[in-house]
Amino acid sequence: MKRVAVKGDVSARVGTGLYTGATSGDWTAGSVELTSYAALTVAGTEVIHKAECTFSFLGENSGGSAVTGSSTVTLTADAQPLQGGLAGVLVDGNQDSDGYGNTLSVTASGVLRTG
Repeated sequence: MKRVAVKGDVSARVGTGLYTGATSGDWTAGSVELTSYAALTVAGTEVIHKAECTFSFLGENSGGSAVTGSSTVTLTADAQPLQGGLAGVLVDGNQDSDGYGNTLSVTASGVLRTG
């Protein structure tokens, strides 16, 4: 049984891969946007089923020109039918990343668990 994710349980970690054409640079994470079930809560905090974050890159190419880019990582719950027609929830250990290493991950410590 895995712990169910609520708001605050998803974190973004920037990758170390270089954006196409860049020889140096860094990623920054935007805010993590959550989609939750208003009717499903744990201790008053909504349970989430989707998280998304856009990561932005700023760097340079070998000629010294600026290279910018972005990549969006979306973490979606596995399909698991829930009561009331809800489709699924994110759980502890869910993770997804892009080709640059930018990652969204769930670390849930709440009391509600999947069955």
